[in-house]
Amino acid sequence: MMNNLLSIATLSENLYNVLTDNLGIWYLIILNGIGVIAIILKILEYQVPKRETMFIITLGANICWVLYFALYCNFASTLTCFVNVIKMLIFMQRGKHKWADSVWWLILFLVLQTGVAVFTVRAWFDIFAVVAGYLGILSYFFVNPKIYRALSFVHMSTWVISGLVNIYPIAIISDSVSTISCGVAIWRYDIRKNGLEKNAKNEDKIDAVIENEGN
Repeated sequence: MMNNLLSIATLSENLYNVLTDNLGIWYLIILNGIGVIAIILKILEYQVPKRETMFIITLGANICWVLYFALYCNFASTLTCFVNVIKMLIFMQRGKHKWADSVWWLILFLVLQTGVAVFTVRAWFDIFAVVAGYLGILSYFFVNPKIYRALSFVHMSTWVISGLVNIYPIAIISDSVSTISCGVAIWRYDIRKNGLEKNAKNEDKIDAVIENEGN
C-alpha cells in the first residue's frame, strides 16, 4: 500500500514538472481559466430553484474541475470529480426513469468512491477530497432540492478545507464562493420562502375567521 502511495505521489510530481516546464506561463493561464469558469458555474448552480437546472450547471462545473485537478496532477481529486460527472449523468434521470431510481446506483458510486480513495490517496490531506466525494454522492442522490442544498453546503465546505490544505487558490475561491452561494440559496428557498408561505397561510386563515365572524 505504501509503495502504491509513493509511486502515485512520484508520478504526480513528475507530470506536474513536465507540464510546467513545457507550457510555461500558459500552464497557469489555462489552469486558472478553467477554474474561473468553474467558479461562475458553481455560483449559478445554487441560485436556480429547479433541481434539473442545478444538475446541468453542476455537470459543467464538475467537468471543469476534472480538467483543473488533472492539470494539477492531483489524481484523488481528479477521479473524485470524474465519478461526480458519471454520477450526475445517472442521477439526472431520477424521477424520470425507473431504472435510475434504484438505490443500487447510490451503493455503486459509494463503492467507486472508496476505490478512488484506496488507489489515489497520497497523504492524509487527500482524505478531505474523498469525504467531499462521499457527501457529493449523497447530496445528488436526493430528489428533494431542500435536502440537496443542505447536504451540498456541507459538501462544499469540505472542498474548501481540501483546497486550504492543498493550497489550491482557485479551488479555495470557488468552493468558498459556492459555499456562500449555497447558504444564500438555503436562506432564499428553504428558510425565507417557507416562512413567507407560512405567514401567507396564517393570514388567509385569519381573514377566513374574520369573514365568518362578520357573516
